[in-house]
Amino acid sequence: MRIPTALDIKDSGVLGQHYFSRDTMRFFGQTMRSFKTEWHDKQERIVRLYAPMKASTGESVGMSERLIKIEGDFFNGSNLLEVTA
Repeated sequence: MRIPTALDIKDSGVLGQHYFSRDTMRFFGQTMRSFKTEWHDKQERIVRLYAPMKASTGESVGMSERLIKIEGDFFNGSNLLEVTA
């Protein structure tokens, strides 16, 4: 199964309208290219979406991270759900 990209996750709307807004990303020094995805748990179909956060000075100050569960066959009309810790 192909892993969803950051753009797939943005387009799904699972994280709300503000998570990927330009104002939010600018505040954290991020762009869409900053976001990466990887399997957190492939068997459970949980994807890790992450991107470094930077201060206005350019130094790294942490990481934005969300876990997202793929319900059904994502690429044929299923849903994504945010997994809370």
